[in-house]
Amino acid sequence: MKGLLVDFEPPLPYPCGMTDTGKRFEDLVGIMARLRAPDGCPWDREQSYKDIAAHTLEETHEVLAAIDREDYAALKEELGDLLLQILFYSQIAADESRFTIDDVIDSITRKLIHRHPHVFGDTKVSGPGEVLKQWEELKKQEGKKSVVGGVPQGLPALLKAFRLGEKTSRVGFDWPDADGLLKKIEEEAHELHEARAKGDAAQIDHEYGDLLYTLANLGRFLKIDPEGSLRRAAGRFMKRFTWMEQEAERQGRKLKSLSPDEWDALWEKAKKETRA
Repeated sequence: MKGLLVDFEPPLPYPCGMTDTGKRFEDLVGIMARLRAPDGCPWDREQSYKDIAAHTLEETHEVLAAIDREDYAALKEELGDLLLQILFYSQIAADESRFTIDDVIDSITRKLIHRHPHVFGDTKVSGPGEVLKQWEELKKQEGKKSVVGGVPQGLPALLKAFRLGEKTSRVGFDWPDADGLLKKIEEEAHELHEARAKGDAAQIDHEYGDLLYTLANLGRFLKIDPEGSLRRAAGRFMKRFTWMEQEAERQGRKLKSLSPDEWDALWEKAKKETRA
């Protein structure tokens, strides 16, 4: 590829033996342009960035759901839907003479090459940890004023906490290990108990937030994505509770009539019945 930060040729053959990836992509870009053309689709033509933003979020969650299910046929389809969102934004921008899909591709290509001097240059690294530290240094060279400044404000809070811990860890601000973090969790839980005893609503909120933040960062040490883990836990809860509702209906029972012991017994049964 000429005209970039370094000159290199991509390895051939392409993955899966595909040698016409560029042509396929051009066809898809052309379809999107046709949909937005004056004689194209009335719905597509009237969409704005904000109009399709909700669809982008929805498609992202569909991708995550397919990954959670390990449904790779669905993942293939959902990735296509997500790719369409990128093309849609780019075509709107092109219609407004702001930028094109080519500019988007050039931007990420240059960024990837610049941030991987150990692949496209002469820099040597000892492992993934050093790559991440180098990544942060390169971003500061690009003008990022703060290590945490690149964390998007709109991220879900749990994921944002995880990413902040990731960022600061790369420059040495972190707990030494998972055991140290677990001790911190115990400390935060104790402080939450104290806040509750005082009845101070603002302090309770403060300590509860600190506890959640620390739990989110424990995920880094356990190699677990907290957002995905909580999403899967919520999915399990929904599946189990739905089963309990159906079981209570089969028994002719009203949910509000169940005693605490009956709820516990039904919950344990739901866990067994929905495990598959």
